[in-house]
Amino acid sequence: MPQPVLYLPGLDGETFTANKLNENLQRAQLHVFAYPQGRDLNFETLAHQVVSRMQQLGTRLLAGESFGGAVAQETALRHGGCLDRLMLISTFNHEAERVASRVSRGATRLLPRGVMAPVARVLADWKLAGTLKGEERRKFLDRFAALDFVELARRLKLLVGFDTRRRLMGLKLPVQVVYGTRDAITNHPDQLQVWRNMPDCRVHAVVGYGHLVSAEAAPQVAAIMDAWATGPL
Repeated sequence: MPQPVLYLPGLDGETFTANKLNENLQRAQLHVFAYPQGRDLNFETLAHQVVSRMQQLGTRLLAGESFGGAVAQETALRHGGCLDRLMLISTFNHEAERVASRVSRGATRLLPRGVMAPVARVLADWKLAGTLKGEERRKFLDRFAALDFVELARRLKLLVGFDTRRRLMGLKLPVQVVYGTRDAITNHPDQLQVWRNMPDCRVHAVVGYGHLVSAEAAPQVAAIMDAWATGPL
């Protein structure tokens, strides 16, 4: 039976990348966490909800992608005793892309939905779609433009001042990090050096892919995840 893994999705909260990975996983299965809606968020409450969901699934394996990776880090730092392993995909250890984030928050607050949809599409094309091509890129951008922008703004607000760099050095938990070498958000020396300085962290660079590496290179990322979920601690 595959090992259950709680998966925290990216900013959009969608299952797109998780579905791609599940199609390629042999020894693990991702269960997608649903972010709460209709209220402002904080990491303390989210971390508690993540742990509760892990306990419901009967798992101690947690994976987070992009925004979900930030939530996963905060969960591990607050409730490390509830986890055996942590995987971070296309994520960051301190606030990334501050300009794009501020533009997104401001546009969401000030612009009507009819105007915000094309703006969101442009922003997603600029920073998130990465090396995704053709029909898959169009579908991703269409999905992003149709999201609830109020909820996106709540999640973006949570990342203002996000910084786990110092606290991660004391994390007593094996961590694996996966990133695409063409990801403008996570493939930065300041981000990568933190992972490499951690006491128990293995970093996997997937060459030639951008922010959506887990969708574009699903077989490669799934192989890493299978080994992570079932290998020795």
